[in-house]
Amino acid sequence: MATFHLFSRWRKKSLAIVLASFAQSLYAQQTIVDTELLGLASQTDASSFIANPATMHLKNERYRYSLNSATGGYFNDKNGLLDDFEDAEEEGERIRELSNERLLFPSDFERQIAIFERMDGKLFTLSGGNVAAVALPIDGVETTLVSTVVSRLATAFDYNPNDAQRLRTAPILGVVSPPDLESRIIIQGIAISDVGVNFSKTLTNFYDTRVGVTLKYQGVRLLEKAIEIDDYEEITLDEFRDALKTRHHLNADIGVYKAWKQWHGSFVVKSLNSKSYKGSNGNVYRQHPGVLLGLAWQGERTLASLDWDVVPSQRRFGRLDDEQRVRLSGQYKINRRWNISAGIAAIVEGRDNDALSLGAGYHWESGAAVNMALIYAGPEELGGSIQVRFPFWKRD
Repeated sequence: MATFHLFSRWRKKSLAIVLASFAQSLYAQQTIVDTELLGLASQTDASSFIANPATMHLKNERYRYSLNSATGGYFNDKNGLLDDFEDAEEEGERIRELSNERLLFPSDFERQIAIFERMDGKLFTLSGGNVAAVALPIDGVETTLVSTVVSRLATAFDYNPNDAQRLRTAPILGVVSPPDLESRIIIQGIAISDVGVNFSKTLTNFYDTRVGVTLKYQGVRLLEKAIEIDDYEEITLDEFRDALKTRHHLNADIGVYKAWKQWHGSFVVKSLNSKSYKGSNGNVYRQHPGVLLGLAWQGERTLASLDWDVVPSQRRFGRLDDEQRVRLSGQYKINRRWNISAGIAAIVEGRDNDALSLGAGYHWESGAAVNMALIYAGPEELGGSIQVRFPFWKRD
């Protein structure tokens, strides 16, 4: 009977569905001080990689172009939803094997019902992204091409209490027709992609303050899909595409950066053009400008940074909360090549827990560099990130 093996392979399939949706978009955002990416080691949302628009341009005296790219991801299963999926799968297998040995009784489904009730309302979230910036050798104005993709995805289980009675009567009614279970898997996601050009300049008449603006063509994609557990094996990617709403518009980020002696200050406003969007099931995503502040101190071998999402740029959508953090980071240069870093992120708003991070980086004489970090908030809540800087095309 279909009911008895309903959750066979469910954990793997459910995770595959989540990852298939998630793989359509990844993400990145901005932070402070320079393209050394100190903030790389302190991001639980992996969203603060490339410096603000005022310092995004990376110039190399030996090479015409410089590529700066970062990728990261973070998953949060602190509610144990994936473990519950596995328990439901194992229980479904047990019931199926039992049905081959004898007739089933209503009491045989009590543990399966208890697992469903335990899963009700639990949430699993993924976030991740990518950013790539290429500095161009244009005289007169510092110009950088930039592309970012930012995404967040939530999966929840919505239990229908009537399914308990449907399962208990399955041994009788299932001979004629499998029960029509109405509990659902809820998937909601946001993906924001930007393609744009960044201009930055040092204002010598204003105490060498740097300013920058990124003009970008922005796409906002909202995913809302409810899958009844009876139908999950038949779900197709075409059905996910039908549940995806996409809008495009023009937007801009602005940034200001000031260095005085050993101190560095950063101010960023992201996505100046506010918009509201409605998903396929009616949930509204309101995109407002995000405001980020940063302060850093740099010594001969050390670098310390504090940055704060004053106004969060990652907003609520369905089961995805607003995300607002304060981050404290530190970096130590062991020698010319190696550096190590550590950080802590305190959650002001959002479902993630406070997180610790550790990172390391290696730098070549050419200006190329690799930085990596691991982020940990618990055994079911962790992530990582990697950044690569690569100059190319030697100057004459």
